[in-house]
Amino acid sequence: MRTVQSGASLHDATVVLDDRVILRAVNVVVGPGLTLVRGPNGSGKTTLLRALAGLVPLARGDRRLAGDVLYIGHRPMLLRGLSARENLEFFARFRGGDTRAIDGALRAWGVGEDMDRPVERLSAGERRRASLARVEAERVQVLLLDEPFADLDEAGAVRLRQTIARARDDGRSVVVATHAHPELDDLAKAWIALDDGDATAA
Repeated sequence: MRTVQSGASLHDATVVLDDRVILRAVNVVVGPGLTLVRGPNGSGKTTLLRALAGLVPLARGDRRLAGDVLYIGHRPMLLRGLSARENLEFFARFRGGDTRAIDGALRAWGVGEDMDRPVERLSAGERRRASLARVEAERVQVLLLDEPFADLDEAGAVRLRQTIARARDDGRSVVVATHAHPELDDLAKAWIALDDGDATAA
């Protein structure tokens, strides 16, 4: 079987949720650089990223990961009773990582003045920014971002494009699932098209 030096892969992977086939015999290899996952709503984009992250079981097939993975989904996935800073500290310590980059990452994402407010008191855009600050605070090799532009204003979207470009240039494996944002095409080295659970790589 083909191995991955840095990144993630699925081989002949099928995912069944609630008796419905979401992914069907998918073969995907993600290496360093930016890979875009495109497809209409309900095509399986979220499930593909969650399968790569190991967050859903495979009914059949094989999953391989090389290096730590960070998955950021549709929701920011922050603990609402904690502040933005406390959330990022929790995630970093859970990995056994360093917390020294957290304050700088939150300031860079425009959450500096509100980093000590409970997440439940932040706007949707601020929660998204705090969640995306994890990309810079946690230096993992595999980044899986599911519709990461949701809730961002134009300044936040510009910051995200720059962050994706830097992660790519640093040799990290970045997978972005989105049905929009064609401006990312110039940054990508590979594309995965999903349609009704079937994946085509390009």
